[in-house]
Amino acid sequence: MKSLDDLPQQTAVAAAPATPTAHTGNATLLALLDRLSPELASSARFEALRQAIADATDASALARQAEALAGLVNRQYRQLGEQRAAAERLLTHVKLQLEELAQYLTREDADHQDGNNARQEFDSHLISEIDALGTQMQQTCDLGALQEQVQSRLGTITARLKVFREREGARERDWQDRAERMNQRISELERSTQSMEASLRQEQQLASTDPLTGIANRLMLEQHMAEACRQVSQAGAEICLLVLDIDHFKNINDSFGHAAGDRALRIVAQQLQARLRADDVLARYGGEEFVALLAATRQDAGLRVAEMLRTCIEGIGFRGQQQPVRITLSCGLTALRAGDTADTAFERADRALYQAKRGGRNRCEVL
Repeated sequence: MKSLDDLPQQTAVAAAPATPTAHTGNATLLALLDRLSPELASSARFEALRQAIADATDASALARQAEALAGLVNRQYRQLGEQRAAAERLLTHVKLQLEELAQYLTREDADHQDGNNARQEFDSHLISEIDALGTQMQQTCDLGALQEQVQSRLGTITARLKVFREREGARERDWQDRAERMNQRISELERSTQSMEASLRQEQQLASTDPLTGIANRLMLEQHMAEACRQVSQAGAEICLLVLDIDHFKNINDSFGHAAGDRALRIVAQQLQARLRADDVLARYGGEEFVALLAATRQDAGLRVAEMLRTCIEGIGFRGQQQPVRITLSCGLTALRAGDTADTAFERADRALYQAKRGGRNRCEVL
């Protein structure tokens, strides 16, 4: 979607003519900017750089902007590298804990088998001693000798029972110690998992949010657009697409500074978001352009919403450098149609926006 702030205005300030070399360099750097990721393209630094490249009039200025672009891309790659390294460290930590848990379960299985073997061995000895006592009772008539045999067998049983209890007691203490350590590891694993989930949620939030205005960014909008087109084509849903552009935004930046321009973007985003429904989607598409998807909305109702939003913005303003700053919006509107793709719907709404700009701005047009 192209910027529309360069359309003819009532008052124009002549710019210094750019050299052919500078003009070619401008186009090359701007084309390179357009190839960057949506996450990077939604940043305020990116927008300021785009404007600076567009305004550059000589090779020296372009060289400075090219260096700034390289620095922006390098910072982005460093941040991605740091995030990847942090994720890899966390996953390595989780892997080690899972391996320890697997070893614990293997040890528990072996220990359980050892316990079964020990109990079977004790049961076998106990049965053997009892059988021997029964045989002695049947074969001897000497009560004194029988008493000695009984005492001897009971002594053997008692000794074996003592050994068995000691082994089982040691096994129980070892099991409790291992269970306690494993509970600690499981708690650590849970904390690591929660930390990773929180980090992923934060990364997802950052990846889908425009950092300047706090609303959805272009990447998130593209996902919603794909789903909206599917709903219209497959389920016959009625959805309207609004493309809204701040009028004369470059004049705000030039007259009051980029801080005032940023404030204008935040004010517009806040006011639009406050007046849309929870099911609607509002996103900053780039620069001074916003896009809204109105769920369950016919075209005539969508036009009423667009006019309400335009009137709302027209009625607000703020002060920049101790001077009043007025904000107005132009809006292009279209209803999504069966067979639409995100590109075809945007192209239609963009043409409607262009008509609104050509028609005098601060107005809404429908296609």
